[in-house]
Amino acid sequence: MRRLLKPLVRGTLALMLAGIAAISSISDAAAYEVHIVKPGETLSEIAKYYGTTVADLRRLNSLRDANFVWYGQRLLVDGGGTASVQTQAAERYQQYRVRAGDSLTNLARRHGLSVSRLAQINGISPWHWLYRGQVLQVPGSPAPVRAARPAAPVSQAGAGGGGLENVQRYTIRPGDTLTRLAQQHGISLSRLMSMNGLSSTRWLYVGQVLFVPARPASAEVGPAQRAAPLAPAMLPAPPVAAMHPGLSHAAIHTVQNGEFLKGIAGQYGVNHAAIARLNNLTNRSILEEGQALRIPSENALELLEVMDQRLDQSRYPTSSERWIEVDLSEQMAIAYEGATPVRAFVISTGVGRTPTVQGTFRIWAKIAMQDMSGGSRAAGTYYHLRDVKNVQYFHRSYGFHGTYWHDNFGTPMSRGCINMTNEDAKWLFDWTSPTVFNDDWLFSNNANPGTLVMVHE
Repeated sequence: MRRLLKPLVRGTLALMLAGIAAISSISDAAAYEVHIVKPGETLSEIAKYYGTTVADLRRLNSLRDANFVWYGQRLLVDGGGTASVQTQAAERYQQYRVRAGDSLTNLARRHGLSVSRLAQINGISPWHWLYRGQVLQVPGSPAPVRAARPAAPVSQAGAGGGGLENVQRYTIRPGDTLTRLAQQHGISLSRLMSMNGLSSTRWLYVGQVLFVPARPASAEVGPAQRAAPLAPAMLPAPPVAAMHPGLSHAAIHTVQNGEFLKGIAGQYGVNHAAIARLNNLTNRSILEEGQALRIPSENALELLEVMDQRLDQSRYPTSSERWIEVDLSEQMAIAYEGATPVRAFVISTGVGRTPTVQGTFRIWAKIAMQDMSGGSRAAGTYYHLRDVKNVQYFHRSYGFHGTYWHDNFGTPMSRGCINMTNEDAKWLFDWTSPTVFNDDWLFSNNANPGTLVMVHE
């Protein structure tokens, strides 16, 4: 009997100790922040920013190599135990609807909380991906957003100005870029993006309205490049909401004499096949002067309205992670975060004897650029394509990639792969996992898994 009791007692003690350790680790985790690695960042830079050490970052995240972190990687950072103080401060909450570009990290900073505390309030994990339209509970009196404050004019730099009265609206014209606008208005590119809630991957479109400093840095800037100052009635209220415009909105374009779909698409930075699909046209349609065309917004989700039949939500392969739907019948690809679509693409898939494979897969390999070849010289089907961009394989040699040798998107054209415009392929390449941190091949693994892909008719 004693022989049986000894292991039982030991096992009970071990379970109790494990439970105490688990409770201790949970309470400690409340003081942690989550940092998402940005392009070019190093562990030493991240440690310096948070006032911690590389050794602590490696210990918290079980990192073997101090010289290796990847873009998009999530790191736990010791928040210095501030969560318990913030718990008492935030007594009343209000609802906040997630906008494009929001993350738990920037929302927590905006409302003066730790990431772990914000996650705890909403009953989600600190590693949880947010999706556009998601409703979160946040403190009723959010802390001011430093990053969203408008920049002061160059003539007043350092004078403590920088109020909203020093900001004006600028309407995007053909040829404008974020870099060019930043130079014209004497501010950094990052500052301009921060003022408007933009990222470096976000396209500008003709007619889009941005916030810029009221007076350009150079007196030589012509009147045509200046925007009219804001009238008092046009001032945004509240400023925080105005600095995060969220989605680009769809537009209506009135066709001018001699215009074609491709030229109009170029003005707005969208795929001409998307305009054709949205307006029930073909890629080669002749346009009439005065004809009104709907122009899809940046995420092109308007295209979902004109699909004959959407995939039933009960068939979605996941309700929590990012995934891509490829609809062969519609010649469309849709990027999802859980059950929420975030971007739509008009594509070209396999044709004839080389159809695109169907099923559910994960991206297993990515490379920013490669040459492609295949087919048979004897049968006259041989091809060799140089510098194919943003290649992502999800099943054997089937993959997504940019396409420059045809522009007939919306029609099956490929030998099995999923053809996209170079711009669409680049967006998808940056959005999916595994996350690429250089120009070499990257393969998925348990630590850096591939995004789900579902292909169906």
